[in-house]
Amino acid sequence: MKHTFGILLSLFLLLPASNAVAQRLNGIRVESHTPIEVFVDGVKVCNRVNSCMIANLRRGTYFVEVFASSGHYGSRQAVFSQNVRYSGSGIKDIFIDGNIDDDEIYLPGTLRPMDDRTFDEFLARVQAAKFDSDKKDIIEMATQTNLFFTSQVKALCQTYKFDSDRLWLLKQMYPYIVDRQRAFLLADLLSYSDLKEEFRKYAQSIDAGK
Repeated sequence: MKHTFGILLSLFLLLPASNAVAQRLNGIRVESHTPIEVFVDGVKVCNRVNSCMIANLRRGTYFVEVFASSGHYGSRQAVFSQNVRYSGSGIKDIFIDGNIDDDEIYLPGTLRPMDDRTFDEFLARVQAAKFDSDKKDIIEMATQTNLFFTSQVKALCQTYKFDSDRLWLLKQMYPYIVDRQRAFLLADLLSYSDLKEEFRKYAQSIDAGK
């Protein structure tokens, strides 16, 4: 369920958590080896920190999103995005690229977003494919073991000239996009309104099946 953070944020500051302070607080703590931005229920609560403490939370479920600085394919990379259950007491830890607690709240699981270097190699291989069937085989194989950012899908889509091929690609890739809040930009890669609508309806059906 959603929570209103305007009031909560006026009651406390979100500070990097030390052990001495955190033990006296109730809330969710997010820690990472690299700088992160943290959003709770759509509201940014920490900006480029390694440890973010969201304090004084009531018992409930909170939608937590964590973004890391990315390379040239996007301004941010989503590294965590999940509804987190909080009991209302103590500290709920989320470790990014570290050990996780027994609630298994670390989202990426077996699939991880493709890094920029690997994507450049993947894109070059797609571009070098002589036949469309070979290109599709490469793309389908990649989606079995990777997630992708909207900006990567856009770059991949631009290797196709025809709308029919681009629509196939968007449908193939959409279930594996990690930043779907930006995926609406992909519809502009299609020239015809009926195909844009077909893609939107497909995206809605995938989102509804979460």
